[in-house]
Amino acid sequence: MAEISPHKLVLNCYGHRTFNNRWYGVCLELNLAAEAGSSDELREKLYDMVISYIETVLDTDEKESIPHLLTRRAPIKDWLAYYVIRLLMFIKKFPNNFTFKQIIPFHLAHSCWPRC
Repeated sequence: MAEISPHKLVLNCYGHRTFNNRWYGVCLELNLAAEAGSSDELREKLYDMVISYIETVLDTDEKESIPHLLTRRAPIKDWLAYYVIRLLMFIKKFPNNFTFKQIIPFHLAHSCWPRC
């Protein structure tokens, strides 16, 4: 069995509280965004979106589009926001911002190999 690179199993995400007291978050590698009422709800929504998105992509009849769909990175402004939040969190704890890693369940990662 071929090896799946560990970095392909981990997605970078961030979240922050908006001015209207809602939480907004982005999964950077798949360019998925969600809004929720709490940080926990946001994490759950992003997890569900990631799973649903990957399952839908892997179920497509257009197999040649799978590699592109699994690597549609967020715009540079979102990556900058992610690294600014990480830097701020390194300096001091900011309760209205967070970053986290989203692990792709192995059964989904395994089913896309070797296309991803």
